[in-house]
Amino acid sequence: MSIELFSQAPTALQVYKAGDPNPKKIKRIVYGQATSDANGIAKLYFTDNGLANGNSLLQTIDHATSSVYSTSSTINARPRVQMREKNVTAKYVSANVTNISGVTLLGIKVLGSENPVSGIVVDFMILGSFNG
Repeated sequence: MSIELFSQAPTALQVYKAGDPNPKKIKRIVYGQATSDANGIAKLYFTDNGLANGNSLLQTIDHATSSVYSTSSTINARPRVQMREKNVTAKYVSANVTNISGVTLLGIKVLGSENPVSGIVVDFMILGSFNG
């Protein structure tokens, strides 16, 4: 097995297996961060220039995850992240960032709703393939 590290934004780790029956098929792990916009959407472009018009580092997205870090001690103030989209052209992934608000009754939040949160940094990890 060979592991190759190369520096591009976002960071990528490339793995390919010696003796693979399809030696041109290479798995690549891409890590990157994106900040949520006013609609609570964080979108990470993993292209050679980090923009929508760039060339994708992948041909297919096999798996993607997102996570967010919070130091808030109030559970309702903590941002929540969930995957939104794996782009079919394998150029980007996106996630929704929300928090909960609602009416407090006897010290318990009830009738809560999820609201978009902007300015939250989201970590993405993507596993994909491309033909080398």
